[in-house]
Amino acid sequence: MKFKIFLAAALLAILTGCNNTSNEESNPTSVIEADYSKPFKLTLNDGSELKMQKKDNGYDFNIKDKAIFLNFFATWCPPCKVEIPYLVSLQEKFKDKLQIIGVSVETLSLEQANEFKELLNINYPIAYTDENQYLISSLGGVVGIPFSILYYPNGKFATSYSGLVPIEMLENDIKKVIE
Repeated sequence: MKFKIFLAAALLAILTGCNNTSNEESNPTSVIEADYSKPFKLTLNDGSELKMQKKDNGYDFNIKDKAIFLNFFATWCPPCKVEIPYLVSLQEKFKDKLQIIGVSVETLSLEQANEFKELLNINYPIAYTDENQYLISSLGGVVGIPFSILYYPNGKFATSYSGLVPIEMLENDIKKVIE
C-alpha cells in the first residue's frame, strides 16, 4: 500500500512539472511600464547570443533558417532532467531545421551551465544569465517548469507545452512547423 502511494506521488510530480511561483506580490506598475518591443539578447553557454525582438505573433530571432524551441528549465527540477534526453534526440534528428535552446529560470555561472550540459549530455546551447528574466517577463511569466515554446522559422508562435510532453507529440509538432 505504501509503495502505491509513493508511486502515485512520484508520477504526479513527474507529470505536473515543477512549480516556479513565489508568494511575493508582483508590482503591477512594472508590468504596465515595461516596453518589451525593444531588441534584447540571451547569452548562450557556447559563446554565442540569441538576439530577439518581440512582435505581435512571436519573436524576430537572429536565427532565420530554423524553427526555435525554447525550453525553460531549472537544474533542480526532476521533470526537467527527465525530458532532456528527448530534447537531445530531437535536436540531433532535426539539427538542420530546428534549434533547441535551454533557458534556465535560475541565474547560473558559465561554469554551472557547462557542468549541467556535460552531466546530462546536452547537445544544444543553454541561456544561463539573468537576461533570461527579461524574456520570461516578455512572455507574461513562466509559472511551472518544464515549459517550452515552439516557433516557426519566421519567428511566429506555433505552440507551447507545460510539464512533460510525450516525445511523439513534440516530434509531430516540430514536423508541422519545419515543413
